[in-house]
Amino acid sequence: SSGINAEYGELFVVRFPLLLRKSVYPIFLTMKLVLLAFLLVPGSVSTDPEVVNDLKDLLMDSVRNTIALNELVTHQTKQISELMLSHSITQTQLRTMEQENRNLDDKVVQLKRNQTDLRASIEVVESEARRGRSGLIAQQERLEEELQAVRSELQNRESEVTILNGEESNGSARCAKVCSGTTGRTSTSWIRHSDGFLYTSVDISGCGFIKIPTVTTAVEGSGYHNSLTGTSAVYNTSNTSFTVKVRTESISSYTASERASSYKWNVEWVAVGFTC
Repeated sequence: SSGINAEYGELFVVRFPLLLRKSVYPIFLTMKLVLLAFLLVPGSVSTDPEVVNDLKDLLMDSVRNTIALNELVTHQTKQISELMLSHSITQTQLRTMEQENRNLDDKVVQLKRNQTDLRASIEVVESEARRGRSGLIAQQERLEEELQAVRSELQNRESEVTILNGEESNGSARCAKVCSGTTGRTSTSWIRHSDGFLYTSVDISGCGFIKIPTVTTAVEGSGYHNSLTGTSAVYNTSNTSFTVKVRTESISSYTASERASSYKWNVEWVAVGFTC
């Protein structure tokens, strides 16, 4: 296409004016020669001065017309050349725009393909998410069923601890519980009650009894606690606490409280009761 445009440009810019001059100029040149022949050849024309002047004027008009025609042809040729060049540029621009449009169309097609691929990927992810969610729900349901089975088994299982009777009416047999502990060798607080007596309160709320349990106690230490009496005597038992009161016959209660701290006297206990 660029070769064709160049050929058109050469045709209208260079060749066309030359062809026009070659076709028009001979006609006017012939006319000039004829007129000159009439003027120069003796007896070929009238010698009347008016006729001669008319012929001269006609010759000058012919020359002027030739010059004007030459200028007109040159001007028209230039305009035609400019139009052809403008047309060529427009054609080039049009082809460039068409190519850009094709490129845009290709990009649109690619974007549509990418959008389709993205939608497919989203559908795959959503499908996997639904399957995963369904799997989690099914797993949760199985765990709940297993938990319910364990609860049922625990409810139906009888406790290995048997309580024949207690301070209050019995609770559920499956909730019989043995709970034990100590007041601690360094944390037992012995309080003077009266001359020759010491007592301490024991917290058993952590056992979770709902009824008064059966409590068995003993005093443990590193010395002189064998002289105590009442180490298994339990007072004011409830489902959360009880009290132990001991008697010191051979020493005063003041001396006994010092020994209780020095020899780490503490109450060890076992409680049996119901938690439901």
